[in-house]
Amino acid sequence: MRWEEDTKPKRSDPRPAAEGSPPEPFLAGRRGLRLLLLGGLTVLTLLPFTGKAFHIDDPMYIWAGKRIHVTPLDPYGLEVNWYGFQMRMSEVNKNPPLTSYYMAGIAWFFGWGERVLHIAFLLPAIIVIIGTYLLAERLCRRPLLAAFCALFTPVFLVSSTNVMSDVLMLAFWMMAAHLWFAGLERGSAWRLLLSAFLVALSALAKYYGMALVPLLLIYTVAKQRRLTWALACFLVPAGLLLGYQVATHAIYGRGLLLDAASYATALPSQWGKWSVAKLLIGLAFAGGCIGAVWLFALWTWPRWTWLVGGVVAGVVIATTATYGTIGGNPMGVSAGNVGNAAVLLGVFAVGGLVVLGLAVRQAVETRDAESWFLCMWVLGTFAFAALVNWTTNGRSILPMAPAVAILIARGMPRIRAKEPGGRAGERAVLGAIAVCSVLVAVGATWADFIYANSARAAARDIDHRYTSPSRALWFEGHWGFQYYMEAKGGTAINFSTSKAKPGDLLVVPENNSNIHIPTQAWTTLIDTLEVPTSRWIATMRTELGAGFYADVIGPLPFAVGNVTPERYFIFRVTR
Repeated sequence: MRWEEDTKPKRSDPRPAAEGSPPEPFLAGRRGLRLLLLGGLTVLTLLPFTGKAFHIDDPMYIWAGKRIHVTPLDPYGLEVNWYGFQMRMSEVNKNPPLTSYYMAGIAWFFGWGERVLHIAFLLPAIIVIIGTYLLAERLCRRPLLAAFCALFTPVFLVSSTNVMSDVLMLAFWMMAAHLWFAGLERGSAWRLLLSAFLVALSALAKYYGMALVPLLLIYTVAKQRRLTWALACFLVPAGLLLGYQVATHAIYGRGLLLDAASYATALPSQWGKWSVAKLLIGLAFAGGCIGAVWLFALWTWPRWTWLVGGVVAGVVIATTATYGTIGGNPMGVSAGNVGNAAVLLGVFAVGGLVVLGLAVRQAVETRDAESWFLCMWVLGTFAFAALVNWTTNGRSILPMAPAVAILIARGMPRIRAKEPGGRAGERAVLGAIAVCSVLVAVGATWADFIYANSARAAARDIDHRYTSPSRALWFEGHWGFQYYMEAKGGTAINFSTSKAKPGDLLVVPENNSNIHIPTQAWTTLIDTLEVPTSRWIATMRTELGAGFYADVIGPLPFAVGNVTPERYFIFRVTR
């Protein structure tokens, strides 16, 4: 059996969308310099955010990483209070432990500081952007544009400033896809096997990485039009994931792979499970998380589609602004912000339609295996994020960002072919879109950065003002706030077993998860601490409709408006 004979496809041009268009002139023929430039641009963009406080689910990965230092083969063998009750981490954390192992390795040498871990997570971010370029190089003539569009999406930049599993998963995903394409083209067995191994690592960073298996399988059959020995490589991720399921079942009494799958699909959503509201929010998250780069795609489309998009946006805006509901469900936005939220919902939803339409359009027009691969990549991710997962959030939308970026780059050459005489004005418009894309992505990232840091500042201020050896300091809320409060000696309330005494203090954040305002029967409000945050854009504010990390907080990935300071209520226990 010879791999070269079984897997080597017939040579064909994989870039039909770029026919008749010259390649990018910038650093043409200097691939190494281009990759160095992309890596440097990624670092320069993310470096200002490396001082970001640990945020949202970051503490879960850190606690598991610290556990790995003690018992390397039992990362989830500890108890955590994440929902107001003491639970085993194996029941709470619905992500695999590879990210925590990565953290543990870094922290073994450099410690657990915020800046250390954020710098360590620059590496997977760089790999995602370089991987986008390498894959786009095979699929279009403008790989630099594809990498630029992937970098300056709000969902990528915001996710890259956290230390959760999403970007690490996507880094393995991009390199696996690139190596699989190269392996098929060159008939290289080692590339295909390495790609299959990287698929397994992607899934062990975050379970959604498994979605790459059917994508690559269908692409391979469509490309070669027959079953080949290359498909046997998928036994590698299948075997590793099966081993993971068996091992975790033996350790924790439940296979964590299938347990996570049931969790993602079983929990109800406040927007309904297969509803118009859920679909609309999914479109809004797709458009908002991709940011302004979808305007590149819209610019290449016929002018009548712009009119259709305007009508769709107008209908969504008028309906939601008038009734304050989405599919009959209250938006949860304060009265003074309904208009802003409605406008963003309409614009973002049109962006989501453009993203999905872009994928379908290229697949139908070109009818090649590459376009269908990208189309299934985008549509599959959207279907999971919007209709299958228990909540729509930016982290679920993230995997489609490189595919959308490549689709945009594949479609861009059509402009020059259609309007050769209007290049100067065209460049001005495209330049304006590029600047807008950067501003939107960096603005959302900066807002999330300030929001995360506000929890750390609040914990520090509360400790300075209220810590006393004569009384206990209790708190509600989780995410990064819990991490920093526990570091200061505070204790998370357990709603079942905690017994606060008269004179103890209880801190309740206004904007957090799993909180319950205590009654006046046993507490007295003695102070309200306000911590400044971003004033004009928010990623997690119910009154503005922003819920980047969970649509239960808001129907938009980020929102613009008057953002009030983060508030923390200080109660004294009276009995």
